[in-house]
Amino acid sequence: MAIDTETRSQVARATWWSVAVLVLVAVVIRLPLFFSGRSLVFDDGQYGVSVVDMRHGFAPYTRVFSSQGPLHYPLLYAGDLLGLRTLDAPRVTPLLAGVAATLGVWVIARRLGSTPGVALVAGLLVATTGTMLWTTGQVTGDGIAMAIMVWAVWAAVFYRDAPSVGRAVLVGVLVGCALAVKPLVGAALVPIAWWMWSARRWRDMLVALGAAIVVWFATALPWGLGRVYDQSIAYHLGKGPEYSKPFQLGKLTSLLVERDGIIVMAAALGLVAIVVVGVAGLRTRTDDAVIIGVWIAAAAFVCVFEKALFANHLVTVVIPLALLFAVRPPPLRWLAWALVVLVPWTIVNISNLLWPGPYRGTEAALMHDLRALPRGVRAMSDDPQYVWRAGLSTPRMLNDVSKMRIDQHDLTTTKALAAAIDPKNCAVVIWTFRFGSLLPGFREGLAAEGYTKAKEYAPFRELWLRPPCVVPPDQ
Repeated sequence: MAIDTETRSQVARATWWSVAVLVLVAVVIRLPLFFSGRSLVFDDGQYGVSVVDMRHGFAPYTRVFSSQGPLHYPLLYAGDLLGLRTLDAPRVTPLLAGVAATLGVWVIARRLGSTPGVALVAGLLVATTGTMLWTTGQVTGDGIAMAIMVWAVWAAVFYRDAPSVGRAVLVGVLVGCALAVKPLVGAALVPIAWWMWSARRWRDMLVALGAAIVVWFATALPWGLGRVYDQSIAYHLGKGPEYSKPFQLGKLTSLLVERDGIIVMAAALGLVAIVVVGVAGLRTRTDDAVIIGVWIAAAAFVCVFEKALFANHLVTVVIPLALLFAVRPPPLRWLAWALVVLVPWTIVNISNLLWPGPYRGTEAALMHDLRALPRGVRAMSDDPQYVWRAGLSTPRMLNDVSKMRIDQHDLTTTKALAAAIDPKNCAVVIWTFRFGSLLPGFREGLAAEGYTKAKEYAPFRELWLRPPCVVPPDQ
């Protein structure tokens, strides 16, 4: 009995040590992005200013345009509260998502039979890989949704090993929450369905499906089902950017190699080890490796054949790649040798994520002027990051100024000018083609409403003001 107690104590210490390492690495490597004065991802600025708008009482889908699922902004709002509503607080939820995804991959790997060392390496790969930094170092919907889905996958494996109605409900709740943030992570339903089906308890699968549906509707009903459908579903089915499938395949593979080369190589070395070492030498389950491979294929298929592939979407492929390594690991010394080449390669390719620089040049000048505006006023920009990082909010529904809204005539010159005459709005930033050329007559309309072009930092990069805003002095 004494030996068993001592063994359990050793296991517990090793477990907590692994958790501490994973959490520490996941947090520390994201801090430069968390405190970055500028946005590297367009979504970061758009969602960041949306959270600030919600601080001022603007509700999702009615006064804050909400292109993601009904749970996305509530989760960002909760993180903002945890961050005490500081300037960087909108990034709290994605940072926590990075930690959650890291720990989720680790616990899945352990439950699938990986050794403690391999599971720890898999978690570290997820904590530090470029795509995960891109999606959870700053604000995106993809990183948050995938973090929740990772734990839904864990719940499915947990259910597979010991089926029960309660665990089926847990699977459904987590799936519903993930899909209520972003449906694109749905490729993970492949392994979830497989592991639940292996128990041959059809009633439990129906319970899980019902729980997922109930959760999704419960998150959507407070905002109005019609508005949720229009902004988060129909919007993505409407007119917008669309790229050829060969282009998207090339983008998928090139970004994986550039940002996630270590994970790709780790998974590839595991497959090589099957030939060199043999399956008998690997402590893994063949059926688990196969279904994870199918998951990777399904996620890649979705990325290539969706209308427009963006870098954020690769998170759906990176997570199963890390799990494939976990269940089919090569000898870790192989990976160590590969890291000699891959670590410098990765650092070079994701240096902007590891050391994001401040605003410079015309952007720095603009930020100086926006920060000099009176507190409490609103501003609007065709790149919302400037409004957010200046500590300002936007008029109603001007948090999202994506080209898709303009293409679908949801954001027109008339609507933009109606926002500009909001009594609290006194600044308009024209910085990109969105306001600069896609809204005909916008400048003339601003002039008619009492705005004057206060500064022109470069051709087509302008700051328009009206009282109570005044032209700030030069730096």
